[in-house]
Amino acid sequence: MKKVLFFLLSVSLILSACKDRKTMDENIQLKKQIKELKLKLMQYEKLAQNMQFLIEEMEGVKARIVTNYGNIELKLFPQKAPLTCFNFITHAESGYYDGLLFHRVIKGFMIQGGDPNTRGGNVQIYGLGGPLVHIPHEFNDLKHDRGVVSMARPGNLAAGAGTQFFIVQQPAHHLDGQYTVFGKVTSGLDVVDKIADVATGANDLPKTPVKIIKLEVFK
Repeated sequence: MKKVLFFLLSVSLILSACKDRKTMDENIQLKKQIKELKLKLMQYEKLAQNMQFLIEEMEGVKARIVTNYGNIELKLFPQKAPLTCFNFITHAESGYYDGLLFHRVIKGFMIQGGDPNTRGGNVQIYGLGGPLVHIPHEFNDLKHDRGVVSMARPGNLAAGAGTQFFIVQQPAHHLDGQYTVFGKVTSGLDVVDKIADVATGANDLPKTPVKIIKLEVFK
């Protein structure tokens, strides 16, 4: 009988020790997870601070597209699409857009440009070009009204956006929420209409080149 009681007591002590050890391990694991969450929170807060700084830096930045049909001036919306605006501004500052074409023009819809492939003469690859690094989409609640500037994108949403953009000539609300609106024409809608009115051939390519002579950004 004593042996049985001793055995049961030993088992009870072992189970109690295991339970205590399990609780200790769980507490250690919980503390580790809390530490990791705090670190991630600090990183997110830093990213949010950096993004806010970037947005404030871009406030008031405007763009001017100088074309062989006239000038088009744009207001940007960094609060709605900060990464897209930053991408557009930095490419403009580098001269990336200078000399490119509006390679796709559809009257009553939009005019599209920003493809680096349009510097060359191979029209078969117009519309397929872009930068090495793409940015994530920033779909927002802004509508595709007349004069709105939005990012073009490939059919594969996972691919992100590059440097091609389009200016809406007439409202195109079927695009709302599916393309990133990041700006609006403030001057030069008549130029947009002139470009939209040009004769086009295969793949909506203007028969007479519509050139972006220079794309400037300024405050």
